[in-house]
Amino acid sequence: MGKIMSEAEWAEVVEAANKEGEVVVYGTMNAALTTLLPQEFEKAYPEIDVTYVRLSPADVEARLGAEIASGNVVADAVDNLQNIVVDGFADKGALLPLNVPAVGVPEFDRPVNQRTPFSAYIGTVPYGWAWNTNLLPEGITSWEDYLELDPSLVGATDPSIGPAVASLYMATEDLAGEGFLDKLLAGANPKIYPGSNPAVTSLAAGEIAAVLPVPVANVITAQQGGSPIDFTLYEGSYTIPTELAVLDGPHPNAARVWANWFLSEEGQKVVGQGGQLPILPVPTLYDTEGIELVRDKPLPQDEFVAFQRRWAELVAG
Repeated sequence: MGKIMSEAEWAEVVEAANKEGEVVVYGTMNAALTTLLPQEFEKAYPEIDVTYVRLSPADVEARLGAEIASGNVVADAVDNLQNIVVDGFADKGALLPLNVPAVGVPEFDRPVNQRTPFSAYIGTVPYGWAWNTNLLPEGITSWEDYLELDPSLVGATDPSIGPAVASLYMATEDLAGEGFLDKLLAGANPKIYPGSNPAVTSLAAGEIAAVLPVPVANVITAQQGGSPIDFTLYEGSYTIPTELAVLDGPHPNAARVWANWFLSEEGQKVVGQGGQLPILPVPTLYDTEGIELVRDKPLPQDEFVAFQRRWAELVAG
């Protein structure tokens, strides 16, 4: 994975980062974290201003891809890309080695959490059942509960936004039983959303009563804003790791400092308070003890395309 920076090398990076004075981050963190992360980072490094540009996964990929292709990269760091996208950018020489001090501490467990020399996991996003508490006071307690609802009151995220969502729904059928999606979607006119954020927004507004598994961090953010929604993790809850990479952008040293802080205990505490499950052993907003969590399995492109085709046929009826 490459040698970790020495103290002297790191001191030079921090000094250069302070002179750069800013870092631009593209990512898909929930609304709570897009506020908390820059706020807490700037307390630790007051000479570096953070601009966090929150986008959908597809938009992050498209925007960065266009910048890299044009040779005019604006972003300095990026989070929450699909593994295959990270690897593609690395192959194009667009990423810098991630050998900051934080990946070298024993608690980080580098062999597990640094998949490539150019990226590192910063947390995992668990998915859970979610519902509107006004419309469903008893909540969702089983997959069968979804099938008993009026299909027009059930929401789902469009799997065409990325392989992770398609993989999530394939795992859902493994748990809920063969034909679950056929029963739920076929000719039923369900509400399909272009991402989990709009799905949760619709759920909070009472436009739907329940939504197929969404990131619990998004639900928590809405709850903290007073929305009448709730969630529960289920046995086999899907989790998607959040990956961070540093780009060969305008402020490479500030990006390294951002990445190092993100992976440090201080940054990981913020991750935990934002509804994700941190990589380091720090407090979180909910308990996962006794619940089996299943980590995302990268989906090959051909399987992704095949699932999109099947989904489109189901929704079309």
